[in-house]
Amino acid sequence: MSQYKDHPIYGFGVLAAADKWCCRGLVFDAGDKVTEIKKIERAELIFETEEKAKTHALQLCKTWIDEQSEAGSATGQAFSAGPKNLPPLIG
Repeated sequence: MSQYKDHPIYGFGVLAAADKWCCRGLVFDAGDKVTEIKKIERAELIFETEEKAKTHALQLCKTWIDEQSEAGSATGQAFSAGPKNLPPLIG
């Protein structure tokens, strides 16, 4: 598991057809570190290796966190994904 802006993030490859790989990423809450706040799946993106899929999944997680931070900055609100304000799990 990696850390990005205090959020634990996890990227992994999911075996697809013909020995190819799709990517999936998980973002966890920065406060409690165990609550999953975002699952990112991109089945349409196909990779030759599991490692490439993992790397891309981590980048998707980082991008999502950055977008949440930017959206919060634009509205004057801090990024919060507590139990009352959970974003959609599949994105």
